[in-house]
Amino acid sequence: MQVVKATLVVEVGAVLEDGSVRGFSIGMAALLEDLGSEQAPKGWAGSTSDLARAARLKQTLAVQQARGGSLEEACDSVSGVVRIYRRLAKSEPTRYHPELALALTAWGLWSSRLARREEAAAALSSAVELYRELVARHSRLRVMHRIRLRVGMAVALSNLGLARSELGEHDAATAAAEESILTLRRLHAHNALYRMLARSNPVGFEHCLAAALNNFGLVLAARGDLDQACELAQQTTDSYRRLAGLAPVVFESELARALHNLGLAAAEVGRLDTALAATQESVYLHRFLAPADPVGHRQQLGRALCAFARVRAACGRDLTEALAAAEEAVTLHEALAATQPQAFSGDLHAAYRTVSQVRAARARGTEGPAQPAGDGPDRDPAT
Repeated sequence: MQVVKATLVVEVGAVLEDGSVRGFSIGMAALLEDLGSEQAPKGWAGSTSDLARAARLKQTLAVQQARGGSLEEACDSVSGVVRIYRRLAKSEPTRYHPELALALTAWGLWSSRLARREEAAAALSSAVELYRELVARHSRLRVMHRIRLRVGMAVALSNLGLARSELGEHDAATAAAEESILTLRRLHAHNALYRMLARSNPVGFEHCLAAALNNFGLVLAARGDLDQACELAQQTTDSYRRLAGLAPVVFESELARALHNLGLAAAEVGRLDTALAATQESVYLHRFLAPADPVGHRQQLGRALCAFARVRAACGRDLTEALAAAEEAVTLHEALAATQPQAFSGDLHAAYRTVSQVRAARARGTEGPAQPAGDGPDRDPAT
């Protein structure tokens, strides 16, 4: 990632040294985009194709930064992508509005993971409205394009539901998350091409619905609809278990997160055996997964360890193991919060509370009636 940034600087320097002002590098276009939101003078801003290539370059960089755990840098990069596509869409909306909608969705997703709730909700709201306009604008004859747009809208709606839920806007959150699932199910019920694609690629299409179900369950849990949230968590887990059987490398991490949420949801409604088994399997999977995203992997493992400990503290079982898991979670989250406090301080405080809960349960020394498992499910957007 540092090499990419250095390359941009070198390209810009070469252009400035030879005095050229026309037909210069993508790096110059990307730099000029960052100088301000106003259109640069003609002959200085570069061609439309330069700016479009700059947007794609910055988008690739943003994805690499997000995968490496540098979410703040990823948000900065993708906000630049949004600015470029907004500029380009003024003259060619048909060509660049779909790219703008995708970039807005990514911006909202990463902002949500950084707990920038207002920023996430604003970006995702813009993405949803843009998708609505695109769906209404395009002819029914372009069936494949309309399918892509509707699926994109469903993804944006699902993540908007989580963002609204984080802001305490529970009615708006429920409406967005529910519309996401209805959109996908209507596509399956009424679009023959979508059904054909789903049969030929069950992994990709079921994943989209499973992620939407997961997010809807989180929204319902936040508003207190615990029984329905638990049922959705079970459906999500079942879906990801099927997907992990087809593509384990891709979906075992999603299965681990679904089990985490199922464990906490089941504990809240008194399904203690389910809660104990789900949190144990979640920790097992997280611990042995290959960390393609090291930072995200450590965060998810820490959350799974907290869920494992909280459920056992609530049940009064395996308290020695529970305390060891909670203390390991503290160690993981302390290291993460030291590098990005805004993103990880919430997880760290939850880990401290978990240690206190387990120690209190050990001090009681009895297996009393189960209490609520404490902190809610993993609210990291799954779509």
